[in-house]
Amino acid sequence: MHRQPVGEIKTIIKYGYWLMIKVIQVVALLIFMSSSCGNPDTPAEGDTVVVDDLLGREVSVPANVEKVVGVRAGALRMLVYMDAVSLIAGVEEPERNSDRPYMLAYPELAGLPAIGPVMGGDAEMILNVNPDVIFTTYSTVQDANELQAKTGIPVVALECRDLGTETATLFSSFELIGKITGKEKRADELMSFISDTMEDLDERTSGIPDEMRPSVYAGGLSYSTSYGISSTHPAYAPFLFINAENVASGIDERLASHVKGTFIDTEQLMLWNPDYLFIDQSGFPLAAGEFKTKPALRRTLDASREGNIFNLFPYNDYATNYEFVLLNAWFAGKQVYPGNFEDICIEEKSQEILSFFYGKPVKPEKVVSSPVFQRFAACEKNGLIKTEESE
Repeated sequence: MHRQPVGEIKTIIKYGYWLMIKVIQVVALLIFMSSSCGNPDTPAEGDTVVVDDLLGREVSVPANVEKVVGVRAGALRMLVYMDAVSLIAGVEEPERNSDRPYMLAYPELAGLPAIGPVMGGDAEMILNVNPDVIFTTYSTVQDANELQAKTGIPVVALECRDLGTETATLFSSFELIGKITGKEKRADELMSFISDTMEDLDERTSGIPDEMRPSVYAGGLSYSTSYGISSTHPAYAPFLFINAENVASGIDERLASHVKGTFIDTEQLMLWNPDYLFIDQSGFPLAAGEFKTKPALRRTLDASREGNIFNLFPYNDYATNYEFVLLNAWFAGKQVYPGNFEDICIEEKSQEILSFFYGKPVKPEKVVSSPVFQRFAACEKNGLIKTEESE
C-alpha cells in the first residue's frame, strides 16, 4: 500500500484547518450583516417613522432627513434656532428679501432658491428643491393635507405660540423638529436656556412688594404691519417674566389676539398713566409722530415728562422674535428694578442671548437696522428726543 509522506499529510491538515477558519469567518460576517439590517436602531434607506404634529396629524417622515423647508410665519426662524441651517433647501421669497434678524444672522439663506412668492410656499417651487420634509406654521389640517397631497412630501405642522403664556406648546415644536432632524440635543439645550432665563428673571423680581412695583406699558407692537402707541399686548411676555405691573393686563381677553393684535385708545393710555413706557422699535417712528402731533400725550404722561420712555427690540416680525423677547425682559427689568439687575450688563447679555439662539457669535447691531435700548423724553418741538442718559 502506498503511504503519503508525513510532510504532505501535515500540509493537508494545515490547509484544511485554515479553510475551516475562513468559512467560519464568512458565516459570522453574514450573520452580523443580517442582524444589522433588521436592527431598528440602524434605519435603512427608505425607512420612515410616524410622528404626531402640532395639529394632531399622524405624518410619516423619512428616518434620515437631509433637506427641509419652512413655510409660513415663524417656521424658518425655528429651523435657525434649531441649528438646522445646513438642512434648509429653499426660502419663501418675502423672507429672502427681508431684514429679519435670522436672515441678517445667516445672509446665505437669501441666496437659496425661492419656494414661493407668498406666505405658505408654492407646491411646484417646493418640488424644485425636493425637501424630505416641509415644516409649516399657522396652518389648518385641511391646508397641511392639501400641501402634502400636491407635493407628495410629508408636511409637519408646528405652532409659534406666545412665549409668555403658551411656552409648553412652543417647546413641543422644538422637540418635534429635533426628533425629525436628529437634533434632539439642540432642542433640549434651547428649552433649558429659555427656562433657565425665565427662572432667573422671576427669582430677581417675584419677591418685590406690590407697592414698590412701577406700572409699565408696551406700545408700538407690530402685527402683520407697523402700528403706533395704541398697539399693545395684555400678556406682554417680557413684563410677565419680570413680574411687572402691566397696565394693559386687564384688557378683556375677547379683545386681545396674539395674531391680529390688541389696540387701545390713546385716551385710555393717558388714564392709565404708566410710570414707564416701552415702545417697540417697529412702531417707534409712528409713536414718535404721535407724541409730536398729540400734545396731550406729551403733557399728560409722567413717563414722557420724566424721560422714562425706551425703545425695545421688535417683538414680532413674521411671528415672534423669541430671542428679542428675552432681551427685552432683561432690559425692562434693569430699568424698572435697577437694584435687582445691577450685576447685569445689557450689552453682554444681548450678545450672550443672540449668540446662543443663532449658534454663533452675534452682536445686536448685526440683526437690527436701528439702535434699541435707548432712553427718550418728549419735547414740544420734536416729539420724542433721545436723552443724554441713554448714551
